[in-house]
Amino acid sequence: MSHIDSFNHELVGLFGGLPVYHPLEDIEGDFVCTPTQLLIGGGSGEHPALVIESPLKAVAWFLHDQLESLKNPALSPERFPLKTKIDEWEPIIAPYLTSSHDEILSFYDWDTDTYSDFTELCKSPALPNPLDDEPLEPWLILGIGEFVFFAMPELASEIMTKLENPYSCFHHSYHNNIMVIPPNFPVYANGGNAFKCVR
Repeated sequence: MSHIDSFNHELVGLFGGLPVYHPLEDIEGDFVCTPTQLLIGGGSGEHPALVIESPLKAVAWFLHDQLESLKNPALSPERFPLKTKIDEWEPIIAPYLTSSHDEILSFYDWDTDTYSDFTELCKSPALPNPLDDEPLEPWLILGIGEFVFFAMPELASEIMTKLENPYSCFHHSYHNNIMVIPPNFPVYANGGNAFKCVR
């Protein structure tokens, strides 16, 4: 039994085989996490926890990255639909952009081996969009931000409620490394599967 099993939580999906959880109550002990956050790994008895302290700021960084790419002269065609939103979205996300990864990611009980193994996992070709030659933390934040933006926008409602029809601006995904578990598959999380997908 892992630490998270002592608390109500739901399974969001799998990141390279590691569970991604959404707490349904405040968690204390091996790590600290609330229902406004996500985490990868469940603490002792499982993989050491990586808490996404601010899904809201992760979404802001994801959108900032998308908007910055539009300023590149070699703009790829699939990002063109977003261009009309630059002036509208920049002031909305600006208050949530932080220069410190520590404000978004907290590594609980990680040592150098844990970090090294996780980095290698992120580089695996088994991931749809693996880590390349970029630093781990920004890459991970962008991927989490994209996931929250599309799949769990309620965790970033301070931004999402201010964006008019945001999904119409995207024709491509860039990270998409959290695999959602289909319905009817048994999961161990005591709050079940976070998504009730339909075919």
